[in-house]
Amino acid sequence: MLTMYNNQGQLISHDLLSAKLIILVQPTAAELNHLEKTINCDTHIFTKQTSATEVSHFNALPDCKLKGAHIFVSFNLDPKQSEIEDSLYPTIAIFNSQHLILILQKSPTPIFQDKTSITKLSVEVLLIKQLLYQNYQFNKELDNIKQAIDELDHAARTTTKTQSLKQATDLMKTLVYFNHTMNDQTTSINSLTKFFKEQHLADSILIIDLILSQQRITKQIKVYRDLLESINGLFSAMMDNHLNNLMKYLDSVALIISIPALISSIWGMNVGGLPGKENKFGFLWVLLFGLALAIISSFFLRRKNYLK
Repeated sequence: MLTMYNNQGQLISHDLLSAKLIILVQPTAAELNHLEKTINCDTHIFTKQTSATEVSHFNALPDCKLKGAHIFVSFNLDPKQSEIEDSLYPTIAIFNSQHLILILQKSPTPIFQDKTSITKLSVEVLLIKQLLYQNYQFNKELDNIKQAIDELDHAARTTTKTQSLKQATDLMKTLVYFNHTMNDQTTSINSLTKFFKEQHLADSILIIDLILSQQRITKQIKVYRDLLESINGLFSAMMDNHLNNLMKYLDSVALIISIPALISSIWGMNVGGLPGKENKFGFLWVLLFGLALAIISSFFLRRKNYLK
């Protein structure tokens, strides 16, 4: 979907180069091709427009028809997708002092629906507002991740169920993607904000908000990843402890069973001189003797905590 606004905040449907704000949401190949030809940009710009493995970057577009144009690639999040590879997607912004072109996979910041904002705010401020909105989406998802981590932390102390382990693995996968994505994006945002400061193109307070927002997200991701790693370590320790207790219990049971088995094997020898051979209660006495030794052994092992 292609949406264009002029300097008065009015919707227009022609002449891309005269539009102040151009928003393409889930653009078709034909729309991207038309845009490439119109602004004469590098044809490789849009090759990974939906890929979670795209790299965030900020650099100039010297051959673009938009004089002094730059490209800034950042990332946004669609929490409705089940897989992190589908949730993360790049936002491509091509801009100069008069024009802003956004290529998105979902709706932009609601501020773009306000005609007054489009009219009064500069291109650079509009871009920063979009970036702050994207960071807001990450913050909401990180809040959900923190809640899930707290639940896993409680579960790790009481259970080793497969469902909890799978959830921990999925969360770690998400945080790994977030971590690498934000590491790249932090570097790019630092370059972008430095450019804005040098050119005096945006309010310094708004720039600081963007930098702090990015730093907070990056720190949250690292903290949550470390927390999740400690929880995974706790899961492993709990599993090892359960396995050790099980092996200790099985070894103790095997030892108890082996005592009457040893008694019965001795009295089962086909040799003379065994006590009770001629006694009609000999079998019963041997049975009771083996059972008594097994019971005594079980009490002894229980006191030593080998049966718990």
